[in-house]
Order: sequence, then C-alpha cells, then structure tokens
Amino acid sequence: MADDTARKMREAEAHFNRGEYLEALNDYQEIVEQPKAGEHRPKALMMSATIYSTFLKDHEAALALYGQVRTKYPGSVYEADALFETAMIQYEKARYGEASRLFDLYLKKFPSGSRRDVAYFMRDASDHPPSERERREREQVTRRKRTESIRVLVLEGATETRVSSSSSLEIRNPNGGAVLQTINTPQEARVRFKGGVLSVNGKAWPVTELVLSPTRGGTVRVNGATYRGNLKLIVTGHGRINAVNQVDIEDYLYGVVPKEMPPNWPEEALKAQAVVSRTFARYQMDTNGAREYDINSTTASQVYGGSAAGTDRTSRAVDATRGIILTFNGKPALTYFHANSGGMTEDARHVWRVAIPYLQSVSDGYSAQAPGAAWTSFLSFDQIRDAMSRNGLKVGKISDLETASQSPSGRAIRLKITHSAGTTVLGGNQFRTITDPAVIKSTLFKAERNSQGIRFEGRGSGHGVGLSQWGARMMAEGGSPYREILLHYYRGLSLE
Repeated sequence: MADDTARKMREAEAHFNRGEYLEALNDYQEIVEQPKAGEHRPKALMMSATIYSTFLKDHEAALALYGQVRTKYPGSVYEADALFETAMIQYEKARYGEASRLFDLYLKKFPSGSRRDVAYFMRDASDHPPSERERREREQVTRRKRTESIRVLVLEGATETRVSSSSSLEIRNPNGGAVLQTINTPQEARVRFKGGVLSVNGKAWPVTELVLSPTRGGTVRVNGATYRGNLKLIVTGHGRINAVNQVDIEDYLYGVVPKEMPPNWPEEALKAQAVVSRTFARYQMDTNGAREYDINSTTASQVYGGSAAGTDRTSRAVDATRGIILTFNGKPALTYFHANSGGMTEDARHVWRVAIPYLQSVSDGYSAQAPGAAWTSFLSFDQIRDAMSRNGLKVGKISDLETASQSPSGRAIRLKITHSAGTTVLGGNQFRTITDPAVIKSTLFKAERNSQGIRFEGRGSGHGVGLSQWGARMMAEGGSPYREILLHYYRGLSLE
C-alpha cells in the first residue's frame, strides 16, 4: 500500500507539473481516500486545495479542504500553510476583515513560521485595503500584460539545443538590456549549459535564461519545428534546458488548429475548434502566470506544430473567430475536447472527480453517426499485466477484468482486475491510458472475458468530456454554425 501511495503521488506530481490539473486532482483524491496514506494524505489535501483555488478558481472547495487540514493536523506545518492560504483566499475575495483576523492568527500560532514576514505585510494590507477602483485598475493592467502573448513549452530537458533563424538572431538577457550576441543566418546558435553558465557557440554568459529573437519578423527553428515569435531558453533545476516559444496567441492558433482537426473538415467545425483551442489557451494563460510557461505543445495540453503546420483553411477559421472565446462568469472556460463521444459526452466528475458546471454529459447522436464510432479490440492478460507493471503496479497472473462502477453515460469509472496476488482497482481512464489509448479508444465499452484475455466492444474515442470533434464535423455537415456547435457541447457558457 505504501508503495502504491508513493507511486500515485509521483503520478499526481507529474500531472501537476505538466499542467494537467484535473488529472492531478483525481490522483490526489485517490491518495486522500487510501486508508494508509500516512504523510502523503495532508500533502494530497494541500495540493488538491491549491488546484481548486489557483487553477479551477473554486475558492469555496479550496477553503473546505484547507479546513480539513487545519482540523486534522493541528500544530503542524500543514496547518500553518493551510491557515496562511485560507487568509490569502479571503484577501483575494475582498473579505479584508476576515483576512486580517486569519493573518493575525497565523502570526500568533506560528510566530516563527516560514511565511511570517509575508503574513505581517498581508495583515497590514488587509487593514488598509485598496479601493474598488484600484482593484479594477490592477486587474486590467494584469490582464493586458498576460494576454499579449502565450508561452509554449516546445522543448524539454535538453542537454544542448541548436537554434536557427530565417533572419539574424539577437540574444538578450530576459531582464532587458543590450543585445549580448548576434547570430547571423545561416549560422545556428548552439546553446549549452555547463559550469553554472549558458554558452552560445562557445561564448559563456553568467545567466540561466536567455531570449533569442529573430530580426525583421523572422522565425526561429528548434527541435525540427519553426516558430513565430521569440524563444526563451531556461535552465531547469536538473541542469537541463527548456525552450519556451513566446508568441502571439492568434499566431499560436495557426499552429494548433490543423494539428487538432483535419484541415479538410467543414469550415464551421474548424471555427468551433479555433474557439475551443483559443479558450483553452486563454484559460491556461490566466492560471499559469507564476509558472515558466503557460502550456506545452503536446497532447498533454493541445498539439502545436509551429508556423509550418498552418494551412489556408485552418488559418481562415482562426481569423474568422479572432479573439472569440467561451466564458463562464466572465472568465475563460476550461474547454476540454476529444475525438468522438460515441453518442453521449461524459460529465467531468466521472473522469477526474471534479464537477465543472459546463462540462456535463449531453446526448450526442451526431457523434454516434460518425464513421468509425464503434470499435472492437482485444488485450491478452499478459498484455494487461505488462502495461500495469510498466506503470509501477505490482500484480500477479491476471485471471479476470470487470467493470466495478459505471457512469450514467455508460462509461467505466472503475475496473476491478483479479490476479494471483489479489485484486487491483483502476480508474477507467487510467486503465485506458496505461494500456494503449489507440487500442482502448474510450471507456465507453463492454468487456467480455475469454481464456486468453479480454475482448472490448466500445464506442467513441477519448475521455468523452466537452466538445466531440467528430460530432462537430457531423453538425457542420448538417448546416449548424460554429456557435450552435459550441453551445451544444458546453452548456451554460457565453461566446464573447
């Protein structure tokens, strides 16, 4: 059990670090429910509260979790952190009197706490709060700063990176100042980190971050892909190099829409995808300001192929919807999407254990009519065991797999796997991803056992939450405009 909890904690942390917050929340909640989670439980509770507060903006859910920590772990560092974060939420909600009381309580209970100095400052700020006008002006300034460009992780953990450009490359310190170095085309910049400094073509600079900017509106090329905008190189704590593309959000979408939806699909479906991808990106920009990047370029977020990926049809769809996003209570929504719902989309709470008002299950006959909506596959017991072992799950010889619980849409929420060492219960979506998502295309399936393994009869593809891309195509072919498509899949949202 201890090993399983530690493994689950590592999985949760990996999801969190990649910005997969709902997946991380699901893992943390599983840890909280384990009877022998030990020291991992308060950590999981704290991280769950952080996700609710910072990334899902559900402050009341966060306050409830922090309350649990304060009750169950009095006098601990966890209570101190939970008390401080509770006070910060009250300040953010403009409940200044309560915030002042809680900061004062923190200082009295934890006079040597690690956040003592900040608590003194915040108590004073709570006692002398900003006016409503000042708050609005600060929010507007922050919003303007954060919406100019998006930061996309395009290369991770490199020991060396080579960057070229269609024009000259100017290399600067991210904090500003004069150009440190210029690399003229067709020469490339070979960047390495060694001895605590970054070097470009052998010339060392005592920094851990550099910005490479093409002149005259040129593009940069790294890791086999070409990008508009700038490239920021960041040294990680492990001494590796991450590359982050800083690019205008509309230019970013030129490289996303054709990677997420076939460019020859109907125009209104492409427009729907453009709005969904723009909204997803804006949500990440709003929630990841404290991180080194807003979003990554893989399926963990949404696929980004850079400037070379663009096509005329997908670029027109981006231009036709320029600036339009889906909002909930005036803020960008978390617009998950998938390939095919199989006839019924899924409620987010059955996949990731968190209820999001606009990510509910809706009837979707359009997807059921799409080509390839139904599928069959087979996994042998050995294949299932090997997949589980690769993911740190210790199991014996497998003899059976059955659905332990099912959502109202018919999807497997929990699967019970019987083996010679006992039984293991996995989430349906977890089972799909650790085996092979190309084989187990969705969790909307029926599993039938034979002597060699399990035969699956399923419908749809993907997690089933939010917009169904095939459903969008079928609706567009039937004459539905993109706005109608979007409001079919995301109930209660506004287009702005």
